[in-house]
Amino acid sequence: MISVKGLSFSFQDSAKPALQDIDLDIAAGDFVVVTGPSGSGKSTLALALGGYLFRQYAGTASGTVLIGNLDAQRSPIYNLAEVVGLVQQNPEAQFCTLTVRDEIAFGLENRCLPPADIEQRMNWALEIVGATHLRGRLLATLSGGEQQKVAVAAVMAAKPQVLIFDEPTSNLDPAATAEVFEVIAHIRDKAGITVIVIEHKLDYLRAFRPRLLELRQGRLSYDGPADDYRPPQPAGRAHFHRRPAASPLVQVQDLQAGYNGRPVLQQVSLALYPGEFVAIMGDNGSGKSTFLQSLLGLLKPQAGRVEVCGQDTRHTPVSQLARKVGLVFQNPDQQLFTDSVWREASFAAENMGLLDQEARARLQDLLCRSGLAGREAEHPYRLSYGQKRRLNLVSILGHRPSVILLDEVLIGQDPENAAFLLDLLQEQARQGRLVLMVGHHPEWIQAYASRLLFFNDGRVVIDAPVEEGFGQLAAQGRRVYLPRGLGERLRVREETGRAA
Repeated sequence: MISVKGLSFSFQDSAKPALQDIDLDIAAGDFVVVTGPSGSGKSTLALALGGYLFRQYAGTASGTVLIGNLDAQRSPIYNLAEVVGLVQQNPEAQFCTLTVRDEIAFGLENRCLPPADIEQRMNWALEIVGATHLRGRLLATLSGGEQQKVAVAAVMAAKPQVLIFDEPTSNLDPAATAEVFEVIAHIRDKAGITVIVIEHKLDYLRAFRPRLLELRQGRLSYDGPADDYRPPQPAGRAHFHRRPAASPLVQVQDLQAGYNGRPVLQQVSLALYPGEFVAIMGDNGSGKSTFLQSLLGLLKPQAGRVEVCGQDTRHTPVSQLARKVGLVFQNPDQQLFTDSVWREASFAAENMGLLDQEARARLQDLLCRSGLAGREAEHPYRLSYGQKRRLNLVSILGHRPSVILLDEVLIGQDPENAAFLLDLLQEQARQGRLVLMVGHHPEWIQAYASRLLFFNDGRVVIDAPVEEGFGQLAAQGRRVYLPRGLGERLRVREETGRAA
């Protein structure tokens, strides 16, 4: 189905190739998982297989890419699109319309399918991803996870012969992640299509026994069974607990907040202190991102009160709060403003008049530690999704905010880079800053965070130290949110009890 021979690609003005001498054959019906460090060429390979790399990106290519009987470098995109469907890493990057219904119908209407067929395929695709309830929604009102589901449904509706998913669950909660992977495996088994999944969450996929490819520095470094693959494991990290502080940095009282008069958060009350590393978990659409936006004043309370660093967010301009509060958005592309990595890193500090010699040295050190040294002159859009994420974080740390808000900062990060980011954030907490991180990675949260908030339907239903919080999740039957070790112990205990 897919034959790649001697594929190399270098982006224009890039110092090193993105892909080097890739040889790869994939049969019809294969289930292939592609993994590797951030920036190793995974997304570039996906773009090559869909033909987009050779038309939408300036650069130099060599080798051949054949999809069925189509040459990906020469065949028109509209011909390749009948065979290959690509779900990109950032769902917003592939949206063409304004509503969920129109988005899923868009590709089908372009194919001139009869209205009845479009309706049937739309219903089928939405049901597959568990998003029938989103059918009438505006795309702009969806959470990141909900947008991801719609992007997957829009591609699945076309029923291509090859489905490529570039981290399709990066914004999804654990329950939705497991569900999407089950759906992908089911479709592949039922329809016999070829499925390629670019993913770091290998534990969800091992059960399907896929063929696994690892890319490192643009080259294939592993090609074999997923069960035989052992990714590099970061060293263990010492758990950090905050020291008691006299006064909180954040005080929230009976908060109600939302959009266009529709409440998302209801009756949220809590206090957060310097030195805490707070993890925020919950289902997609439960209010996690809305909560972070409320702390920066991007959303004003509909009712209740939010006080951050002694300032009432209802009456304080965001520009003033931003000197004390740094926010990394869920979508890294929404936070890139300049035309070079260095200007992006220094943007916030310079805007606030804080770009002195000390800040410049600190930013250069952060870029170096983030693996971005030597790329200061490159455009941020040249970076991989995970590299953009690290650049976003470097930018907000440049002016040393007291409160650091992170919406899914681990999206697109391999284990090594995830450990680096969390080490860096833990370092900030040790220096007395407050770190709040929305995330769906229980193992990382268990290793690094000191406190767990769990949102459900816009309310905080768990607020406890991390281990106690996971215990409460277990008691509520929310197994998918538990670290692997704890979840496995509980499963064995239950089976032992039933046997007895």
